[in-house]
Amino acid sequence: MSAEIAPKRGRFASVDTFRGAVLGLMLFTPATGLAGFPWLRHAEWDGLTASDWLFPTFLVTSGLSLSFLLRDAPTRAMYWRLVRRLVLLVAVGLVYNAYGASWLDLSTLRFTGVLQMIGVAGAGAAVVVLASRAVLGEEKIWWLLVAATGIIGLYGLGLDMSCTPAGRCSPYLDVDTGILGTSHVYRAGQAGWDPEGIVASLAASSLVLYGYAAGVLLRRYGRSNRLQTLARIGVLAGLCFVGGLAASLWIPSNKRLLTPAFVLLAAGTALAVFCVIYLFVDTGKRGPGEPRDWNWPFIALGRNALMVFVLERFLLQSASHVHIGDRSIEARLLGALPFGESGVHLAYTAVLLLVVVGVVGLMHRRRLYLAL
Repeated sequence: MSAEIAPKRGRFASVDTFRGAVLGLMLFTPATGLAGFPWLRHAEWDGLTASDWLFPTFLVTSGLSLSFLLRDAPTRAMYWRLVRRLVLLVAVGLVYNAYGASWLDLSTLRFTGVLQMIGVAGAGAAVVVLASRAVLGEEKIWWLLVAATGIIGLYGLGLDMSCTPAGRCSPYLDVDTGILGTSHVYRAGQAGWDPEGIVASLAASSLVLYGYAAGVLLRRYGRSNRLQTLARIGVLAGLCFVGGLAASLWIPSNKRLLTPAFVLLAAGTALAVFCVIYLFVDTGKRGPGEPRDWNWPFIALGRNALMVFVLERFLLQSASHVHIGDRSIEARLLGALPFGESGVHLAYTAVLLLVVVGVVGLMHRRRLYLAL
């Protein structure tokens, strides 16, 4: 991992804007113990809320970006970058988990997590893409969709929805605890599932593949025929959404268990939102990849996604654990805000967003990005 000066190459500003918008909204999800706004809370169990939608959408944006990374013929440097990306995401994820939680107590350090899932899901999708190229000779959209749907479908077949309370466990937890140990998974295995477990992370590669398929369409038609690009990605979004509704008749939409219905609905809505962003960002008078003035904060967030994840964790955990006198920084800030609970949540997270945007905005201005 290193801070690199971004090379001058053609980019679609809509991809960075989309990723940045997701990250910006992610900063507003409850992280302080406050209830916040109802629409920003996770579903109690089954269902799909804005907070539930954010992380799978980020995986879809990872697929969009991966399609550009793998657009050329595979080389040793490309393979090395993919391996390096996986290893570094897992390593940074472990540090991310340790800061403010287990600290240096390795006996209770959680080995799974969001950054680890991003790395594993991306690596799994890359293997599928490269294998399909080796067999078919080129990227076939239909094959990418079959592979993505097959992966999440097979994963769904292994889910056990007969637990008591209904469905509140995952048979894949035995795999996670068997490989990693009970104390190194989500809530030390007591929850009955791990939302970023090993098998779930591999299954999440389906989300990356749906994004990758959209990225292939963007590469092929995004500069020459924008209406055709919107139509094709829109059809892909519609297929995912309808597939999710159909799958919900089998197993309900559930983020914690990463059910097929949840994955398909999340992918469909994510791609639909991307179509809207592409329409406004990359189909105006300016050429693709030329950011407009209004979306520069999203571009800054989107192009330094890893920095956003790390900085958010550092700021929130530091505010919670660093004390001024007898109270933490967080307690003093929350106590000083003269609003109701929702207002306090909005103000606190707005300050967090401003700090993060300030840092990544300065990095963007200097064209410095954390690259894996």
